[in-house]
Amino acid sequence: MSNEVSTEVDLIQRHTQSVAGLATQLGYDGTLTVGALEDEIRFYQRRTVEACLELGKRLILLKEMTPHGEFKQRTDMLNINERAARRFMSAALKFSKTDNLTVLKAAGNQSKLLELLVLDDEEIAELSSGGSVNDITLDDIDRMTTSELRKKIREIKADKEATDLLLQKKDQKINELDSELTKAKSPVQIKKRAESEAQQLAKKALEEANTACLTMHNDTVRFTNSINSVLDTINENGLFNIQEQVEAAVVAAFQQIAQTSVELGIQIDFQSMVSPDWMTAASLTGSSVEQ
Repeated sequence: MSNEVSTEVDLIQRHTQSVAGLATQLGYDGTLTVGALEDEIRFYQRRTVEACLELGKRLILLKEMTPHGEFKQRTDMLNINERAARRFMSAALKFSKTDNLTVLKAAGNQSKLLELLVLDDEEIAELSSGGSVNDITLDDIDRMTTSELRKKIREIKADKEATDLLLQKKDQKINELDSELTKAKSPVQIKKRAESEAQQLAKKALEEANTACLTMHNDTVRFTNSINSVLDTINENGLFNIQEQVEAAVVAAFQQIAQTSVELGIQIDFQSMVSPDWMTAASLTGSSVEQ
């Protein structure tokens, strides 16, 4: 046997062992062949919590076993879009632990389970132990409709992001003030206190600007959550005939933002923000290396 063939066989054996280890970690004890996994995926394509997890496990294993770039082709053959496949796999990784059985029972159906994916592992553990996350308990999850749960969880996430940002800015401000207090004792700073009035005006102006920017950030988070909710509704109910109208509305919103920057007299290079020079250079470098 040549060295090349021996190396290839060794790589195949290592990959097989890796897939087997992943299957054990997921609690999967079925047949590890591409054909068997596809058959079982078709079997589990129904709207139950257990089926969602089993489907996710098999998608993870199928992705691990297929060559790079082939996984999407196989999910297309199974009539599973890429976004849905990612959510099924995330659900399997997050909820396959036995400690989360109470959360699975409270969810009751696949749609509600997938909405819970946005919660952190610590939040899931808190619910599993009978606690609450931002005033939501397992009883609330059991009682809510999918739409109610989606709205509540996204409100919680938006509020949490806003709170985290505020705390971050407060900590930053405290550090800045501490540094300024230390410097204030120096002769140079004492001399500069004559300029305090102008500094106070500048400080107030900056605070107002930061507050306005934070307000826009929070509104943008809520805007993103609302659009995601609309896209979920389109995907779940097959309302693809309104996809273009939704996209047009989003484009119009961002056009208004661009127009606002013009009215403020502030030049913003949106193209550079989306595709900065360093990213383009890195992409070209990567292409050269591959060639």
